[in-house]
Amino acid sequence: MAEPVDIQYKQESITPFWQKLSFFFLFPFRQGPLVFLVGITIASALAGLALGGFGTVFKGTLIYLGLRYAFNVLELFSQGRFEGHSMEHSLWGGSERRPAKLGLVVALFLTLCVVLGNSVLDARIAKNVAVQEKLISQYKIDHAAEVARREANSAAFNKRIGLDSDDDAPVADGEAAPDSGDESPSGGFEAEPAESSEYVESGPSRAEIFAMYRPTPSDPLWYTLQPFWFWLVVVALSLMLPSAFIEFALEDKFFRALNPLHVFSFISSMGSAYFAMWSLVLLIGGARQLAMSAGAGMPAALRFPLEMAIAAYLGLVLFAMIGYALYQYHQELSLDVAVDFDGHRQAGGAEAIAQAGSVRAALRAREPTDPLERKLQPLLEEGKVNEAIAEVKDAMRYDRFDAKLNTRLHGLYALLGDSAKTLEHGQQWLTALGKADDGQGALAAVMAMYARDPEFMVENGDVILPAARAAILKRESAVAVKLVRSFDKRFPNHKDTAAVYFVAAKLASEHFRQHATAVKILRMLVAKFPADPVSVEAGTYLAVLEASIAQMSAA
Repeated sequence: MAEPVDIQYKQESITPFWQKLSFFFLFPFRQGPLVFLVGITIASALAGLALGGFGTVFKGTLIYLGLRYAFNVLELFSQGRFEGHSMEHSLWGGSERRPAKLGLVVALFLTLCVVLGNSVLDARIAKNVAVQEKLISQYKIDHAAEVARREANSAAFNKRIGLDSDDDAPVADGEAAPDSGDESPSGGFEAEPAESSEYVESGPSRAEIFAMYRPTPSDPLWYTLQPFWFWLVVVALSLMLPSAFIEFALEDKFFRALNPLHVFSFISSMGSAYFAMWSLVLLIGGARQLAMSAGAGMPAALRFPLEMAIAAYLGLVLFAMIGYALYQYHQELSLDVAVDFDGHRQAGGAEAIAQAGSVRAALRAREPTDPLERKLQPLLEEGKVNEAIAEVKDAMRYDRFDAKLNTRLHGLYALLGDSAKTLEHGQQWLTALGKADDGQGALAAVMAMYARDPEFMVENGDVILPAARAAILKRESAVAVKLVRSFDKRFPNHKDTAAVYFVAAKLASEHFRQHATAVKILRMLVAKFPADPVSVEAGTYLAVLEASIAQMSAA
């Protein structure tokens, strides 16, 4: 029975990759990846500046190195080594064909989508009148000046040959209407000179527009004219991309990466997480592609480093995320890892490992420096809570009210799950915090006790005032009221009575707008405790409050 419980515990001990996006986007700024990013950016700047046309070839080499480094990051992350860099991994030497294979898979995907899209678009242009009209409308928009010029020329020509004459045009008073039947040189209709009929300028025909103005994938119109089913096919094809990443990371087999059946295998192992990874692959990959083509009009010395910096950064983010996803599901995928989930949890998680530089360093950093904690840690890891409690009690033999030790002991009682013992020790814990003059700690302790037992009553009057003041600062008015209620009856002649009265008056006036009650409490305080230092402040507060009440009454 212990094995299933242990497995479930391990599954819950690692955060899903889609909840750690900030970690992935910040990862490239850590020392190792940042040195690589800066280096590859400087190299691409030099290539654009000094190599001219050959710079494009060198840029391809840099992209290869970037992908090779990214695959190293993926491999380390998939093993639970979230430092993301290692002396065991090198960009130089050896055979590394995964970048080229992955590039070929992506190129095949894009080519297939473009070829299919062009074929679909050709068929729609040939048969769909609505698509044809959109093309013609777009042609007129893009060639508005040329279309307007042709229309103006055509209108002028029609006017010259009389095609736009209006037989019903009104005739001015005193004028004779022209006789359309007479063709006398003096007043009748004269034909235009013969040469005006030679105007033959016209725009391209519909067929010519369709032939020369078919949208390409670089044109937004290409995407808007595609049918809905085309995008369903593209989505289905794109589901293979995460599978290809995983296959190259695990097996480095090109044709296995093209096998669509492996998509279903990964979905069955990873569930909805595969679709989360798929959406992030498309999002980050698309942003990377846009970055690579964004600076087309820039000089090479500026375009190369800008494209390389953005593309390499997003590439590291994507590969780190995929590596973490593989680690998250390494049990389901039967992968060997360098750090199991228990080690990952003990090291403090991915952030702690990355910050420390290795799992070993993260574990070392989390080792307690306190001798008592070094004794407690192995006991708690073995579930021996009672033995840990005994160790803390032994350490308290010289000071039963040590605040730090009582806080530790209370945590162990809570871990043990014995509510009665936890509440019983709560009184001793509060006394210890009161002796340490730790108002914030006392408030936290009181609220913990109230959470366990709403009827819990603090038995040490020395704790009330500091805890109530801390509650007011944290805007926990209800807790403060509960603490100070009936203080003078529960703790007669206590040294803090006057100060508690003052706290109660301020609560009544400032938090509950019960000004009359506050005045009553303050008058009693000043009358009963004239020698108490708080009485002077209370008297001033009372005068201001009474003046304010009088002013409100007059208004």
